Amino acid sequence: MAELYDVIVAGSGPGGATAAWKAAEGGLRVLLLERAPSLPRYKPCGGGIPASVTREVAGLDPGDFADLTITHLRHSWKGRDPVLAAMETADGKPAEVWMVQRPRFDLHLADRAEAAGASLVTGVKVSSVEAGADGVLVRAADGREWRARHVVGADGAKGVVGPQVGLRLSKRYGIAREVEIPFTGGADGGRWHPALEPGAAYLDYGTVPNGYAWIFPKRNCLSVGAGMLLPRKPAPDTGERLKSAIDSLLGSVGLSLPVGADAPRLWAHPIPYWTGAEPLATEDGRALLVGDAAGVVQPLFGEGIQYALRTGNLAARCLVAGEVGQYTQRARDLFAHEFDAAARVGRVFHKAPYLSYRLGVKNPAGTRLVGRLMAGETSLARVEQRIYERLRNPFGHA
Repeated sequence: MAELYDVIVAGSGPGGATAAWKAAEGGLRVLLLERAPSLPRYKPCGGGIPASVTREVAGLDPGDFADLTITHLRHSWKGRDPVLAAMETADGKPAEVWMVQRPRFDLHLADRAEAAGASLVTGVKVSSVEAGADGVLVRAADGREWRARHVVGADGAKGVVGPQVGLRLSKRYGIAREVEIPFTGGADGGRWHPALEPGAAYLDYGTVPNGYAWIFPKRNCLSVGAGMLLPRKPAPDTGERLKSAIDSLLGSVGLSLPVGADAPRLWAHPIPYWTGAEPLATEDGRALLVGDAAGVVQPLFGEGIQYALRTGNLAARCLVAGEVGQYTQRARDLFAHEFDAAARVGRVFHKAPYLSYRLGVKNPAGTRLVGRLMAGETSLARVEQRIYERLRNPFGHA
C-alpha cells in the first residue's frame, strides 16, 4: 500500500512549489514531484513578476531571488519610433517588476516548500492519475506510486494531470519563441547590458500579429522573444515569423542573435489560454490545477508567473481550509473578469495595431496606466474603458 499524503503536487514550477509551500505551511502532509532529475533545472522564461503579488502571496522577498528591478518600458513600432516611459503608482512612485531567472527562482520556491515540511522527489515523470472515493493514486513512468487525498496539477501547459482527471480537455494556445543571450561587461557591476537603458524592458509591436516582441533584462543575460498571445491556428511559417520579429527587435538596438556552436538555443513553447468558464478542479475536489496547467496566463501581456503564484497560493488555502469545492469560483473571482477584459483589449489592439500604438502605447499615460496595473492599483477593465474613451476622442487629452 502506497504511503498516504494529504496533497501530491505534480510539478515544482512557481505554481506547484507555491502550492506545496503554502499547503505544508498550513499543516498538510505534502509530496512535491518534479520531472527533472535535479534542481535547479533550466527553464526559458521572460521572468517578470510585479511586486504587487506580495499582497496575496506572503513571504516573497526579491532579495532572495530577483536579478533586477524594472521601472520603465521602452516601446517601439517595428523597431522604430521608440519611446521610453516610466511605470508609476498613483502617487508617482516607481511601479516595480522583478526580473528573475527561473532556475534560481523555482529552486528558491522549492526550498521554501521543503523548509515548510513538504517532501521533494525529483526525476518523476507522472504517467497516470486515478481519482476514487478514497483519494488519488499517482503513478510514475518508472512504476513508482503515491497516494493522497488530493492532487495538484502544476505540470505545465501540456501536462498530463489535467487530461487524466477530465480537466483542460479542449486547450487553446498562443505560441512564443524565446532565447536567453548571455553578455559580459555590463553597467552597474555587470548587471545591465551596456547597449540598453538600465531599468527598462523593451517591447516592440507590429512585426507579430496578435502579439509583440520583447527584450527582458536579467543579470548578465537578456531574455529575448516574440509571441502570438491570442489563440489562433498557427500558419506554417509562424516559427520563422517569430524569429524574424526577434531579429528585427535586436537589430533595432544594435544587437543580433549569436551564431555558431556556442549560440544559445532558440526555444518554442505554448502560451495557454483560459476563458474563465473552464473548471479548474474536479467536481469531487480530488484534483486541482494551477499555473500554466490551468491555463491562467493573462492574454494581453502573456504574463504567467504571478498568476501561477496566485493560483498556487489560492489552491493551498482551499486545501488547508477544506474548501476545495470553492477553488474554481474563487479563481474566477480573482482572474476571469480581468482575463476577459485583457482578451477584448488584445482584439481591439490587434485589429488596428498602428493606431493603437500611436494613441495608446506611445502615449506616456499608457505606460503610467501599466504601472498602476503592475502595482495592483487599477484593473484591465478600467484600461479597457480608457481605450474606448481614447478611440472615441483620439485628439482629446490623455
